Amino acid sequence: MADGTRVKRSEQAANWLYEKIVYEREFEPGRKLPNENDLSAELHVSRTTLREAISCLVAQGILEIRRGKGTFVSDSLPQDAVDFSSFQRLRSRVRAKDLFEMRLIFEPETAALACQRATDAEIEQICRKAEKMEEASHSHGDWAGADQEFHMAIARASHNEYMRTLYPIINNAVNEIMQITASQEQMQRIALSDNKMILAFLTQRDAEGAKLAMRMHMRHLLETLQA
Repeated sequence: MADGTRVKRSEQAANWLYEKIVYEREFEPGRKLPNENDLSAELHVSRTTLREAISCLVAQGILEIRRGKGTFVSDSLPQDAVDFSSFQRLRSRVRAKDLFEMRLIFEPETAALACQRATDAEIEQICRKAEKMEEASHSHGDWAGADQEFHMAIARASHNEYMRTLYPIINNAVNEIMQITASQEQMQRIALSDNKMILAFLTQRDAEGAKLAMRMHMRHLLETLQA
């Protein structure tokens, strides 16, 4: 229990330091951090916990330790310093309800952005993914995998780098849920029907319609999982 608490505190301390460095710019690149005693007192953590937090940020290239001098903010901060491994750890224990609530927040806006930003070629690619899913359903193939490709194509067409980065993690979580759910057939019927509605709005480049259609789709899936 004590080890788990320390890990949680070290993650909180690392997040606090990360925000101070990257977002608030309280510690500029090249600047030395306060000494361990002062910093651990400010964070209300032990020096051991603080060292674990610093080690985490050193591994990500945010901080560097200079022997005999102390801990410094790296002169050149990585452009993509966020460690998404915490999402992967969460994935293994996330509940289906939580996952689809997240998708309900995330995917309607993704669909709206895709309407506004997708190239004609990307819209055609989304259409092909929808056709592939329908073919897989009729031939008893991997309809769930084809459905994920459909949603991934929409995420790519949003031209938002964070959405494109997060979606494979969401896909992996969906895979785990699909392996244990008893509602696969019903979810397949919902996906086939709802994807046609989503696709219609996408091809018309109706952002509000696509957002509404995707929201309805996620609510249908949530209701099925909660039944």
